[in-house]
Amino acid sequence: MSSKYKVILSFSLALAIFYTLPWIALHEQSRASDGIFSDGAVVATRVTYLFLSVFATSVLFFQYNFFWKHPLRATKSRAVHRLLNLFYNGVILFVTCAALVIISQRVLNINAWRGFLIFYVYRNAGIGLMVMLITYVLELVHKSEKDRIEILTLQNQNTETELAALRAQIDPHFLFNCLTSLSGLIRSNSKDALTFVDHLAETFRYILDKREYKMVTVRDELHFLESYIFMMKQRFDQGFQVTINLVDADLVKHIPQFAMQITVENALTHNVVSIKNPLILEIVSSDNAIVIRNNCRPKQRMAGHGIGLANLSKRYQLIGGNQITITKDEHTFEIKLPLL
Repeated sequence: MSSKYKVILSFSLALAIFYTLPWIALHEQSRASDGIFSDGAVVATRVTYLFLSVFATSVLFFQYNFFWKHPLRATKSRAVHRLLNLFYNGVILFVTCAALVIISQRVLNINAWRGFLIFYVYRNAGIGLMVMLITYVLELVHKSEKDRIEILTLQNQNTETELAALRAQIDPHFLFNCLTSLSGLIRSNSKDALTFVDHLAETFRYILDKREYKMVTVRDELHFLESYIFMMKQRFDQGFQVTINLVDADLVKHIPQFAMQITVENALTHNVVSIKNPLILEIVSSDNAIVIRNNCRPKQRMAGHGIGLANLSKRYQLIGGNQITITKDEHTFEIKLPLL
């Protein structure tokens, strides 16, 4: 059973009980005082008829206002739509009243049809107004929920587009740095260059395999990072030293793709790297986060943190995680990447 039919049955039942209870109370009071409603069989018949007539009338109004009025939505004018809706509700009102008067005369042997017609008009008008109000409120709730879902869908689509654009910024930048390193190796050591190419292929296989992912596991990112670190060590030799100490529990958690690689690349880009004064980088677990810290030997021509960290911070914001934390003093630069 659909939710609308559940609403029809539950509200129609509630209205029928609402209209019937006063008559039951009158009958009980009259029976106690031996009054005009003391004939139990007659009263039971009329109360049952009252209950069924209210229930049937409510169902009919609900059926129209939930389902039958849908073709009216094709009407371009809102004013015409409302007038037609009121007209058809009025038709239902008078048809039900006429039918109830006829049934009252034949089943209950009631001859005062004019009085009963007026009574049914007022009663059914009240039922119709309550049904119209209930359906109007439910339609507003449904429309509000539908609009909320559409807004969330659009927001999600916008987020996906922004994340794709941010990832697109990384790919050519990463490729340029790797090819620059490879160019130097080819001139000096062709054997190491072949190993370098193998690691480069591995990194791009990772990029292609995970291209559609917002986040990756720390284990997958670490495997990619180890290939990147190998390539950078081929370029800088002993001038670049890396220590990795991550707990096993953190390896199954998630992180934005390239998050760790961007922080390592940021350290290489903004610091002087030489064998005499090596860049020492640590990657450690710390309180549901990964901390990447390095000693500071800033290049004179470099300012700020560059596009990489701004990109990473924006991606964390779009995914909805905690923001990255950057701590810097005279000797140490540290980035804290929250795990998701």
